[in-house]
Amino acid sequence: MLIRAGGARLLVDCGEGAQRQMINSTGLVQVDEIYVTHFHADHYLGLPGLLKTYDLMERQAPLRIVGPAGLIGLFEALKRIFGRLRYEVELVELGPGEGIEHDGFEMRAFEVEHRMKALGYAYVEPERPGRFDVDAARGLGVSET
Repeated sequence: MLIRAGGARLLVDCGEGAQRQMINSTGLVQVDEIYVTHFHADHYLGLPGLLKTYDLMERQAPLRIVGPAGLIGLFEALKRIFGRLRYEVELVELGPGEGIEHDGFEMRAFEVEHRMKALGYAYVEPERPGRFDVDAARGLGVSET
């Protein structure tokens, strides 16, 4: 799933064929962050190809990859497949209740039931209390009941 929020582009999970699906639907978008929910292969096997494609496209911007505990170990194993990258990759392991702040929203991890430890990610916007103009409402004929 690709989330576009403000200027941020976030990809949740990167299974095999993710690049092809992106090309077919949105074009090969340079994402800012990838959120991995868990370590079943169908949720991360697209990472090596996407990371290498970005490298071949001479990506300059850093990429943040977020996931549950164990992400760093998984990434070390995957490095054998994609090799050295010429852009910075930041790995962030999150636990339930932890989040990544963005301008105007947060991606917050929560625990989900699965056959292994897994996270879901909630797109959370801050509370924005509105203003209610009582006089304008009365002027428009809105009753209080």
